[in-house]
Amino acid sequence: MSALRTIRLSGFDDPRLGRSAWDALVSRGASDVVFLTCAWQSAWWEVFGRGELLLIGVEREGAVVALAPLFTEAGMVYFVGSGGSDYLDFIGDTSAADVLPALLQHARSLVPDFIGFVFYHLPTTSPNVKRLDAVAQALGLAIFEEGEQPAPALDLRGQPDFAVEATRKKSLVRHEKHFARDGGLKVSHSSKAPEILPHLDQFFAQHQARWAGTASPSLFCDEKQQRFYRRLTELASEDGGLRFTRIEAHARPIAFHFGFCHRGSFLWYKPSFDIELARHSPGEVLLRQLLVAAIAEGAHTFDFGLGDEAFKARFATHVRRVCNRGLYAPEQIKTPPVTPLA
Repeated sequence: MSALRTIRLSGFDDPRLGRSAWDALVSRGASDVVFLTCAWQSAWWEVFGRGELLLIGVEREGAVVALAPLFTEAGMVYFVGSGGSDYLDFIGDTSAADVLPALLQHARSLVPDFIGFVFYHLPTTSPNVKRLDAVAQALGLAIFEEGEQPAPALDLRGQPDFAVEATRKKSLVRHEKHFARDGGLKVSHSSKAPEILPHLDQFFAQHQARWAGTASPSLFCDEKQQRFYRRLTELASEDGGLRFTRIEAHARPIAFHFGFCHRGSFLWYKPSFDIELARHSPGEVLLRQLLVAAIAEGAHTFDFGLGDEAFKARFATHVRRVCNRGLYAPEQIKTPPVTPLA
């Protein structure tokens, strides 16, 4: 195998790795997810970015084969997208033993006050989780496990009968019939920015009302979040993976959903419903319509995303997990964050 060379990209528009090449790398990596696409990553950085961007690539024979999308703040290094992204990982082919150490050593060399790396939301199925053990040893870092979260999913392709039956659950059908009286139910699915952008203000307002007065106010109370969703809509619309759903009953919007279908994985990401109609469960109407849409377009998975809410257990066929890993310079560790890995 030819020798590798690490490079630092100047930004998301660096000519050495354009958008199509970036997304091609994502497709060849251990985690082919929407949160690693150039659209998501660049929109996130544009709105939420802080500290210093560290896009570190590995080249072999002049071609970028792997990428670590990172940023640094106050001596710590994180994945771009750490906050709001269900799944994160390194991008491209990291299977060669010298790739991850080279990426992280290069990033570390650019942080004078280096404390450590924290990698949030790595799928436990990613081989990079185990590879980080070897990387930590090679770089003289202490590695720690810093928690896990569940990610339920419904296998649409492997268990098609179960999936179809999920759309026929009595409660879902009953609630939909309530709103469909006199032909008053209208469901629209959009994937293009011009169709989605005019409805985002209503979506934000409905979500705010849904969570008002609870212990978890709507994220859309934050203007930055609204700006992120608008910018993401503009950028991701070009990829064709956006899935924005609006459900009306007698011309009144009763539910919205902002999500994605990325390479056959239909993601339940940000739902909302009219809280004034809660007793008729417009959220269940939304869920049924999304399941029907995912099956109709031939998706292989309905991904419920992070969290163990009770309703997900009614529909999921299996539960995946994501984990957090911290790699710290030993001299920086006063009190270990959690129990270190063996």
